[in-house]
Amino acid sequence: TYTGSILVAVNPYQLLPLYTVDQIRLYCNKRIGELPPHVFAIADNCYFNMKRNKRDQCCVISGESGAGKTESTKLILQFLAAISGQHSWIEQQILEANPILEAFGNAKTIRNDNSSRFGKYIDIHFNQTGVIEGARIEQFLLEKSRVCRQAPEERNYHIFYCMLMGMNTEQKKMLNLSTASEYTYLTM
Repeated sequence: TYTGSILVAVNPYQLLPLYTVDQIRLYCNKRIGELPPHVFAIADNCYFNMKRNKRDQCCVISGESGAGKTESTKLILQFLAAISGQHSWIEQQILEANPILEAFGNAKTIRNDNSSRFGKYIDIHFNQTGVIEGARIEQFLLEKSRVCRQAPEERNYHIFYCMLMGMNTEQKKMLNLSTASEYTYLTM
């Protein structure tokens, strides 16, 4: 639902058919309130105001752990990449950077299997016609203590498990590595 121009969203913890290319087309160039509340409506409103007023726009995504902040961010990026016109390699790089950031900054917690353990600021650069030309992603407040200490039933950052799972036996042997279960920091 909306509270003014603020979208109040609830994480459904399941895949819903609300985030398709058809939905992007549906919410493109619509005023907030014309269609049911949706993260695409917020993204479109920001994009429209940026182009019309020639002024920077900002989406602040906040909520408690497991609220869907990471997913909402991905959906806004997906929407902006789809409607900005030319589909260039830079748009693809922006979308593909997110899984890398998640690997280094997300971990399994008791509340969320893909919990962001850091904050991020994403600055997307558009040209005069509204086409994405670049982006800057800054991370802050990384939960550094997680590297050497996790709460019971929680895990370290995804990257450590990804590296070990991605290596074949020969590579692990060459680097003198084993499975995740052999490392205290990965099995606490």
